[in-house]
Amino acid sequence: MNGKFSKLKDIHSRFTWLELLLLTGWIFLMCIYISPGAFRHTVGFMLRNPLLILLNVLPIAVLLLVIYFACMNSFAAGAAANLVFGLLSYANLLKIDGRDDPLVPADVLLLREALQASGDYRLDLHPAVIAVIVLSTAAFIALAIVLGKKRKQEGSTVSRIVGIVLSIAVFAGAFFGLYRDRELYASFPVSSVYNVTTIFNELGLNYCFLYNFNLYTVDKPDDYSAKTVESYISEQKTEEPEGVKPQIIMIMCEAFNDVTDADAFTYSEEDDPMRGFYEVASSPNSINGHVVVPNFGAGTANTEFDVLTGMQTNLISETSNSAMRSFHHSVPSMATVLGDQGYSSLYFHPGSSWFYNRDSALSFLGIDERVFVEDLEDKSKMETAFLKNLKSLVSERTQNGERLFTYATTIQNHQAYTYSKYDFEVPKVQTSVQLSDYAEELLSVYAYGVKCSSDMLLELTEYLNGLDDPYVLVFFGDHRPNLGADYLAYNEIGMDIADDVIANCSAPFVIWANDAYAKTSDFAERFASLDIPEDGYISASFLGEVSLELAGCAKSEPFVNFVKDICHVVINDNPADVEALLNCKYPNSNSEAEQPMIDKLHCWQYYRMS
Repeated sequence: MNGKFSKLKDIHSRFTWLELLLLTGWIFLMCIYISPGAFRHTVGFMLRNPLLILLNVLPIAVLLLVIYFACMNSFAAGAAANLVFGLLSYANLLKIDGRDDPLVPADVLLLREALQASGDYRLDLHPAVIAVIVLSTAAFIALAIVLGKKRKQEGSTVSRIVGIVLSIAVFAGAFFGLYRDRELYASFPVSSVYNVTTIFNELGLNYCFLYNFNLYTVDKPDDYSAKTVESYISEQKTEEPEGVKPQIIMIMCEAFNDVTDADAFTYSEEDDPMRGFYEVASSPNSINGHVVVPNFGAGTANTEFDVLTGMQTNLISETSNSAMRSFHHSVPSMATVLGDQGYSSLYFHPGSSWFYNRDSALSFLGIDERVFVEDLEDKSKMETAFLKNLKSLVSERTQNGERLFTYATTIQNHQAYTYSKYDFEVPKVQTSVQLSDYAEELLSVYAYGVKCSSDMLLELTEYLNGLDDPYVLVFFGDHRPNLGADYLAYNEIGMDIADDVIANCSAPFVIWANDAYAKTSDFAERFASLDIPEDGYISASFLGEVSLELAGCAKSEPFVNFVKDICHVVINDNPADVEALLNCKYPNSNSEAEQPMIDKLHCWQYYRMS
């Protein structure tokens, strides 16, 4: 027996490097398996782009080598690295399940808050994934003990230190080279450049996580000059707004979209989940259309940033995916514009304050008061509780005639769209096509959430119409919902949006005035002056300006007035050009007058954020 064990030990020693190679391969494949993306799709994508394999394998190999040189036991190194990358991948899976937002380095700093907030979500714990991580780690520990108990420690202390240093040096070189290369990151042909989760799934968590250490910067435009921008400010003509100052409420509704308007749905007019929205949109005191947002399926805070600031997430940097993490100082916004006109400002969201760095970022945007779920007595995320809390918060702060700007964000219809989301049976979606069980579940739960949001909107307008105080209400979706991998539910109902960027990144909006405001202002005339066609498309960065215009509050700040000019150029010259709507580029036009306007916007935005 001792002879056999000795022989096995010799073989183990001889094949140490093969063991490390196999361990690296196992951990790499385990990470892909844990990823929310389809295993075969991800592997196939990486085989077509082999550099991605290196970019995802390298951090695994480096950690394995560092631990191996420290303990000279390949399976001990494998157990440690397996646990580290397994837990990292599992955390990413849970975050995507709960928020449709992948794991980024900033989340590690918020671990305590994340654990606290995890109770707000009904997450699938994925027992199979846990079993793979635990059992494989345990197996490697067992092999480390059995095969390494009497193993000769090869290599001197100096050589082992050299091995550790060289391994770290290789990784450092890659981190400050390959993992900071924006052009390389942007060169991979992902399925959707507007869906961060899809990017992470296809490019690999290890690569994307390391790359994201370099995000949240603001790109400096070519030929930027602060003095030049300051001349823009002095040249821009402004006028002080006159007339009735209404109370202003903006509601950004989670994943609200007109998906159920597709031909495959068979809802009656009475049962239509969007009925409440259509009723408000058809009011003579309203204007409606579609807002083009910077994301698909996620990125709520980016839409929030674009609307509030008039700036564009896509102009912050070529690859940044989080506008709210890109600034750490005061940045002008709708709140500051209205603040100069005597308004106070309130932000309300029945979610946690730490998500998207909201509490800090919104304070920098000049929001006076910020109310999150931790501040509420009724902590329900249902739209009924949202409306109850909203009415209470607004009425308390306007009872003495104070002017209030309220920006509120709902959360009920956030994914995941599973039956377990509710404690009751939701109605089955009504379609003329046969759906898979999974697509039916996604669409049924989503459609119920849309109905709740739509009904809430109608109830709110009825309430506001009963008030003597003038109100302007802006209601819009933040992005399209993510309804399964590779647009599964969309495909089954015949909505081919994968290659239709304008459809991919649009959501409905309505701007409505109560009778008290419509009767005492030139609201209808302002509608006409904006020249926005019914069901017209405007950028999210224009929505704030349009809302200020309709509220009679748009002409007091030079940048806001400039955004208005851009808005009219886009609407009149490029009404359906997605590039124009998303980032103010005009690829189909040869006009020399437009590029200077684009450059001006980019420089002015950098000035405001730097």
